[in-house]
Amino acid sequence: MPDTLEDRVVLIAGATGALGSAVAHHFAHTQARLALTGRSAEKLEQLAAETGLPGERVLSVAADVAHADAVDELTATVLAHFGRLDALLNTVGGWSGGKPVQETPVEDWDHMMNLNLRTAFLLSRAVLPRMLEAGWGRIVHVSSKTAVTPSAKRAGYAVSKMGLITLTEVIAAEVKGTGVTANVILPSTIDTPANRRFISKADPDKWVPPDHIAAMMRFLCSDAAASINGARIPMYGAV
Repeated sequence: MPDTLEDRVVLIAGATGALGSAVAHHFAHTQARLALTGRSAEKLEQLAAETGLPGERVLSVAADVAHADAVDELTATVLAHFGRLDALLNTVGGWSGGKPVQETPVEDWDHMMNLNLRTAFLLSRAVLPRMLEAGWGRIVHVSSKTAVTPSAKRAGYAVSKMGLITLTEVIAAEVKGTGVTANVILPSTIDTPANRRFISKADPDKWVPPDHIAAMMRFLCSDAAASINGARIPMYGAV
């Protein structure tokens, strides 16, 4: 098993989602200190309790990370509470359905860009100064297989997720040699309750379990992964 993350401070964005909560439960066993963020304070408090961590090792901060001021306040709160911020695990994102390009409302396009790309930019921009100052940091974003193998009626989703890959690669180039790394995971369909409802005729045994993604994040946060920077990591399951 990779070396522990003892006393590292890990910010998990989108923590109350299916993937984010799996990541939170996984990292609760790494000896790290967790900062959990999502839009629902009630759900965050419940998740923090479910981790089983003592209060001094887990912090929940409700924030809408599509807004710059909220992200800046979130980062300041984490730093004030823990005194450091070592890793960002960004699970924020989603797909809201799709139409052909000529039928796609501008509002739907903007929603995908805000949800999947703007949030990642704002979070990265906020955490990078502290990581660079410390000479150690890990940024892990979650894109999608769809970004590199796009299909019809998913323009907003595919383009926003490809933008997330490019953003990660730009950050990786900028932090090279600093002790900070940035990588992006590209899962195919993730086995979540929502996907099981939405794709009811598919075989979820072929999908990617959230805990597998959490384990990859765990490795990327370790010192053993210090040489991995700017990687697109495919996690395509059995599909």
